[in-house]
Amino acid sequence: MYTVSLPPIGEGIQEGEIVRWTVKPGDSVKKDDELVEVMTDKITVKIPSPVAGKIEKILINEGETAMIGDAMVQIDSPDESNSPEEPGKKVETQVHQEVSVTTDEKIPSVKATPAVRAYARSKNVDLLKVKPATSDGRITKEDIDAYMKQPIEAKAPTQPATAVSGEDEIFTPTGIRKIIFDKMTKSKQIIPHFTITDFIDTSNIENAISQYSKKKYVSFTAFFVKAVTVAFKDFPKLNAVYNEKDKTYTIKKKYNIGVAVDSPTGLTVVVVRDVASKNIFQISEEIKDMAERARNGKLGLQDVQGSTFSVTNIGSIGGIMATPIINYPEVAILEINTRTSGFVNGELKHGLYLTLACDHRLIDGAEAARYLEKLKEVLEYPLMYIGD
Repeated sequence: MYTVSLPPIGEGIQEGEIVRWTVKPGDSVKKDDELVEVMTDKITVKIPSPVAGKIEKILINEGETAMIGDAMVQIDSPDESNSPEEPGKKVETQVHQEVSVTTDEKIPSVKATPAVRAYARSKNVDLLKVKPATSDGRITKEDIDAYMKQPIEAKAPTQPATAVSGEDEIFTPTGIRKIIFDKMTKSKQIIPHFTITDFIDTSNIENAISQYSKKKYVSFTAFFVKAVTVAFKDFPKLNAVYNEKDKTYTIKKKYNIGVAVDSPTGLTVVVVRDVASKNIFQISEEIKDMAERARNGKLGLQDVQGSTFSVTNIGSIGGIMATPIINYPEVAILEINTRTSGFVNGELKHGLYLTLACDHRLIDGAEAARYLEKLKEVLEYPLMYIGD
């Protein structure tokens, strides 16, 4: 009997939600046949079967959360060539994409089955506060019940429960919204944000789009994705990631720019790699392709991993100005706001406000202001870097 576990499937990913089983008990599967779709904080991935055989038992239901290494399904397999050395030994599958796993940050975790995790959520209990009774450190429902029986002082809740009337609705973040909930909380808890805003004249960008779009597809966002990397040459610390474990920063030499796109499942950050080597038209096509695949649920892990700086564009929706949250573990993010008019040196200009949010532990306000000035210069004269 093979027990298939949730494999390592991405940088810093500790858990995934079971979205959909594509098999049921009694089904026959071949090696590499799809078993299940799992949603992580980066992407929904399809997990293949490591062996041929018959599905014996599904151990985690749709909608439940599994930690990396948790058993997901048992397969009765006659394929001796795939048999593990010990009966019942776990076989960890490999996802179709090759991914690397790093441990450059300390993420608190607990040992508990998905059923126990679901039970804890239903009781509004933080598992990090529950002490396991067993020597192996695995938390059970009995441990949760024991915790709930403790005096209020011992549990030290942060705030009293809120009364709910018959007209109110309780919203519990799940799926991609739960993932965004956790990631944004972590970013604001760890990184001391500060923001700086400036107005830029976009008339030359609009003229360039009007001129070039007759021959090639070119997007508004692509100009900003390219421009941030041109400005990095004078301000390399903006293109860095934070290492929580060592309390250090890695200044990246490749410019992999994350672009926030809206999709039916929520906000997704796709990554345009090695932007310095690409022109505006190539960047435009890549963003368009990945945004379409994000809407259709066809992104691969390589499309969402390894960003070193992020750009988000809410301008097409609205909002004169906002304060973006840094895409942890990056150290800065640029927000493009809606197009409007503003005065520059007493003259009315057509353009928009740019907001830059930075990690204040690494980047000083003066450096951020100088970077934004350089970025403004690059964006207002786009023909200098648009490419062939």
